[in-house]
Amino acid sequence: MVHCDTAVGTPDYISPEVLNSQGGDGYYGRECDWWSVGVFIFEMLVGDTPFYAESLVGTYGKIMDHKNNLNFPDDVQMSNDAKDLICAFLSDREVRLGRNGVEEIKRHPFFRNDQWTFHTIRQTVAPVVPELSSDIDTSNFDEIKDDKGDVETFPTPRAFVGNQLPFLQNKLNCLEEQLNHEMQAKDDLEHKCNRLEKLVKEIDEEVRLRVESSLRQLERERALLQHQSAENLRKVEMEAGRKRSLENELNGLRDQLEELKRRNQNSQLSNEKNIHLQRQLEEVTAVLAEEQEATGRLRRSQSEAQKQAQALEFNLRELVDNCTQLENAKMGLEQQLMGLQADLEAERQDRSLGTEIILDLQGHIQGLEAEVKHVKGSLSNSQMEKRQLQHRLTDMEKEKSNQEIDLAFKLKSLQQSFDAERAEHKVTKTRLADKNQIYESIEEAKSEALKGMERTLQEERSHKLQLESRLLHLEKEHSMLDCDYKQAEHKLDELRTHKDKLAEEVKNLSLCMEQEEKKRMLSQNDLNVQTQQVTALCSSEKQLKQELNHLLDMKHSLEKQNQELRRERQETDGQLKEMKDQLEAEQYFTTLYKTQIRELKEECDERNKLYKDILQRLEEYQEERDSLAAQLGVSLTKVDSEQLARSIAEEQYSDLEKEKIMKELEIKDMMARHRQELGDKEATIGSLEESNRTLTVDVANLANEKEELNNQLKEMQQQLQKAREEERHMNSVKMSFEKNLQTERTLKIQAVNKLSEIMNRRETMRAGHRHDDTLDMRRKEKENRKLQLELRSEKQKLNSTIIKYQREINDMQAVLSDESQVRMELQMALDSKDSDIEQLRCQLTSLSIHSMDSTSISSSNDMDDSGYPDTRLEGWLSLPMKNTKRFGWERRYVVVSSKKILFYNSDMDREQSNPYMILDIDKLFHVRPVTQTDVYRADTKEIPRIFQILYANEGESKREQEFAVEPPALAGEHSSYVKHKGHEFIPTLYHLPSSCEACTRPLWNVFKPPPALECRRCHTKCHKDHLDRNEEAIAPCRVNYDISTAKDLLLLAGSQEEQQRWVSRLIRRIPRKHPGPASVAQAPEPPSHSSPRLSPGASPGNSPSLSPHRGAIKVQPSRQQTQPAGKPR
Repeated sequence: MVHCDTAVGTPDYISPEVLNSQGGDGYYGRECDWWSVGVFIFEMLVGDTPFYAESLVGTYGKIMDHKNNLNFPDDVQMSNDAKDLICAFLSDREVRLGRNGVEEIKRHPFFRNDQWTFHTIRQTVAPVVPELSSDIDTSNFDEIKDDKGDVETFPTPRAFVGNQLPFLQNKLNCLEEQLNHEMQAKDDLEHKCNRLEKLVKEIDEEVRLRVESSLRQLERERALLQHQSAENLRKVEMEAGRKRSLENELNGLRDQLEELKRRNQNSQLSNEKNIHLQRQLEEVTAVLAEEQEATGRLRRSQSEAQKQAQALEFNLRELVDNCTQLENAKMGLEQQLMGLQADLEAERQDRSLGTEIILDLQGHIQGLEAEVKHVKGSLSNSQMEKRQLQHRLTDMEKEKSNQEIDLAFKLKSLQQSFDAERAEHKVTKTRLADKNQIYESIEEAKSEALKGMERTLQEERSHKLQLESRLLHLEKEHSMLDCDYKQAEHKLDELRTHKDKLAEEVKNLSLCMEQEEKKRMLSQNDLNVQTQQVTALCSSEKQLKQELNHLLDMKHSLEKQNQELRRERQETDGQLKEMKDQLEAEQYFTTLYKTQIRELKEECDERNKLYKDILQRLEEYQEERDSLAAQLGVSLTKVDSEQLARSIAEEQYSDLEKEKIMKELEIKDMMARHRQELGDKEATIGSLEESNRTLTVDVANLANEKEELNNQLKEMQQQLQKAREEERHMNSVKMSFEKNLQTERTLKIQAVNKLSEIMNRRETMRAGHRHDDTLDMRRKEKENRKLQLELRSEKQKLNSTIIKYQREINDMQAVLSDESQVRMELQMALDSKDSDIEQLRCQLTSLSIHSMDSTSISSSNDMDDSGYPDTRLEGWLSLPMKNTKRFGWERRYVVVSSKKILFYNSDMDREQSNPYMILDIDKLFHVRPVTQTDVYRADTKEIPRIFQILYANEGESKREQEFAVEPPALAGEHSSYVKHKGHEFIPTLYHLPSSCEACTRPLWNVFKPPPALECRRCHTKCHKDHLDRNEEAIAPCRVNYDISTAKDLLLLAGSQEEQQRWVSRLIRRIPRKHPGPASVAQAPEPPSHSSPRLSPGASPGNSPSLSPHRGAIKVQPSRQQTQPAGKPR
């Protein structure tokens, strides 16, 4: 653990416990580093830090209230594990992830993946590996631009510090140089001092008037609040008195009802007693004679009655004992019922399992039967194929035998013919051996016949070879078919064995089925017995359920009452918070004005001191110069006085003659120009008058449209009020129904109690009356059911009517929002047109003034563009987009009229009178230039050009939400603030130049700054020691507006001069009396014009913009960015 009273760290990454240690006894450990890890994980995923703010105080405030300010943007996709990891890091130090070591961080689901673990992360390859050309390659880094601006010098503190003393000689040299520079800048300082004195006087007067007006307004508001609180207390007391009276009346009515019931019962009893007494009277008159005789009998009967009473008391005790025994037996039976129900559920589960097993076995048997059928079909097919193959084999064998027989016969016939021919050939050879020459032709014929026979023989041999090959092929097929046949027989044997096995399994399953059926019959018998027991115990269970329902109803009613009480408490807490916020907001501007006045006074005092020193030195030098000049003048005036006088007189004479000639020529030229300008200006005046007429017509039409819209809005508000009244009526009806329901419940409970009492009484009576009691109970149960059905129907009707009215209210609210949006757009267009009309009127007045002044010749040379009135200001300004550090600025064209500040996106929107945002000047609070601590994220070169506008929230009209405004401080934030004299101080440190507003000691240091405080409302800065010592040097807070109903806007001008001009001109427009909170139901008044000539014609249908066919001449407005600031009219 670290104990430290100084907060150290970067503002965006510092943890809340480190901030709490500032100036106190806080301590923190290593868990503050895990906070920084969560911040940079958020920044890597989103692109910005989670607690970003324009000012250092805003950043620290968001860090201290991190539970309400940690938000994830919707436009950035992020996994739930990443969000959970960031939330676990950005939490309190007691529950922060990593407080018990690194192992719990490693176990987080964000680090679970399939690519690596913490043991193998060093061996894994990174997803992005940069390509490097050498060891000194820096191409993957961004180039840092050199800042060529002026070197910033830290201002010296006001307090005397010993280490600030330089050498005396160097100091004297520097003082001499400064004296020379100050002599040169004397005129500038005098001019600036005069301006500052005037500004200080004006600011003092304005601040005094504003403070007085704000005090008067606060007193009025305090009186109004006291009056309202008194009225509220009176109303609360009246309501409490009414409530008490109603409760008393209700209690009285209940007592009367009970008395009436008692009287009714007593009257019935008295009637029965009267009848009984009449009968007794008759009997007494009849037995009066025998009374004396029956005295002894009565005494005997009295003794017997006493004995009977004792016996009855003994029987009563026995009955009580029996009742307790029966209750114990009931409890035992209920326990037995629970056990039997458990056994019944187990039996049901076993039965369901048995049925599932049976179903599975039946399905398996069906599958086996299907397989047997399939095997039988395949066996029959194989047998058919076998038969076909056998038939084919026999046919083939027959064909083979026939072919063999034919071939053998042919071979034999051919052999025989060949042998015969050979024999004949031998015979003929022998016979005709000598006659070769004669029979050569015959031999040639025989040789040819032999050749033919040989050919036929070769053909027969080839045919034989073909038959033999075919025979071999058929034998192969026969052998293959034999193999297939053998395989089919083997499969058939296997299928037969499998069939036998399945048959055995089917037998076994049938036996199991029979056993299961027997078991099921036994379980069915047991189930019947248990159902009988269950039916015997159902009556007791129903009674217990009725009691449980009654208790549940009581519980729901109590929960509803608790919820109503919580809602009332939340409403009262919200009202109290709103009052506190208003009280804090009203103190904001007082501190703001006082800090500015104090700064200006200090600067003015410093400059006055410098100015006095310079004046003293200047007077000394002037005295020396005057003495020397007097000596020279005495010597020179005597010599040159006469010569100078003569030469001057001659030169003046010649110059006067030249000027006379030039003036005559200029007068002639100017007369001609004047005539031409008169003609041109008369033409422009006529055109402007026509355009003014069209504009007045348009203004009248727009006013009529606005009145119509206001009437519609009032009608919608009236309808909304009617709907609210109907809703209140329905709520009252609902409350009455609920009261009736409660009364019915109480009556029902009373009836049940009475029925139980009657039943207990009738148990001791005769058995003949039991049948009547059961009939009465059944009749009352039927009546109770009817009442319950009626109650349900009434509840359904009530819910349907509530839903219907809620839908109507939602529809009315949607229509009202649409109408308000259209009205806002029309109001913005109307304001833009008003500013255009005002500009045209200013041009008309300036033209009329110029035309009147042009009659005099001397005024024509003095005409310039600064003749427009000072009530209008326009130019280009820049507004921040998301934050000024990373997203830059957007240029907007801003026009300031006498009543409005209009913001346009472009020149096209300016010409079309289409603003995107309008601010009421009456709702402005303050305009001031910012400091480096206000916008420490902005560029230092831009800070002199930035200024801030503070205005009321209801004075803003915007088409679309473009700029995010910091939300108002929540109730949970007040715990991190230190309240003192209306301030809300936040502990902080200043590493940049800053000064204390309560003393002259330095407030900043680069390495170890002192503990400081800054008010988040008026930005007052001071040492923390002043608050610890409770010194009176700290001025009260100057802010007096509600932060929750006010906004601020940062604007960037083109240069520092433009920023000063805008600030000075806007400060003059701030109203003397600050705007109060606007009422919601009050409709805004139509804008007033100086001198419009309204037309009674009907309003146009659509847009209020000017149409080109009306003859309106468009005059370009003169830009006042370069003109000097003048006084307002």
